[in-house]
Amino acid sequence: MFPLIAHAATLDEFLVKFNDKIINPVIELAFIVAFVVFIWGVFQLIRGANSDDARKKGKEHILWGIVGFLIMFGVWGIINLLVNTFGIKGASINQREQKFDPPPIQELQIR
Repeated sequence: MFPLIAHAATLDEFLVKFNDKIINPVIELAFIVAFVVFIWGVFQLIRGANSDDARKKGKEHILWGIVGFLIMFGVWGIINLLVNTFGIKGASINQREQKFDPPPIQELQIR
């Protein structure tokens, strides 16, 4: 963490680097965990369709997966609200430049 601080010239640069190196990976990991819990609950619900206990556990996992998603969307919204309120440039959630270079169009020759 200290090299992150030592190389940041301004507070904005520090916050952008902190966001890219720490906050974004934590948020992505939390979304993945919530998704896995949700899918595991669906799997349990389908697999244990004949058992009341298995269906109950599956429904609980589905519920907690949805709660995890809602919490992470709330965190994402709060972070974006803070970034926009304080005018921090370049510090948004997962702002990666997307590049797509389509292949060149080749002329089709029909004989």
